[in-house]
Amino acid sequence: MTWGGGYMSTPNGWISVILGLIILMVLVFAFYQVNKTLNEFKVEIERLKNALEETRKNTEEVRRKLEEV
Repeated sequence: MTWGGGYMSTPNGWISVILGLIILMVLVFAFYQVNKTLNEFKVEIERLKNALEETRKNTEEVRRKLEEV
């Protein structure tokens, strides 16, 4: 028995479609959030690398000055 014509689906069919779309939206949002978080981690790692390199340069400079003394 169909509702409203031959091409219409049962209410359970529409509920399944709506739930499927909601799940799809949740998955897309989750993928977006993970991608955004990974990009933030990449930026933070790059900052840490730069800070480490700056620290190494300063350490070498201090070491040279100590050797001179």
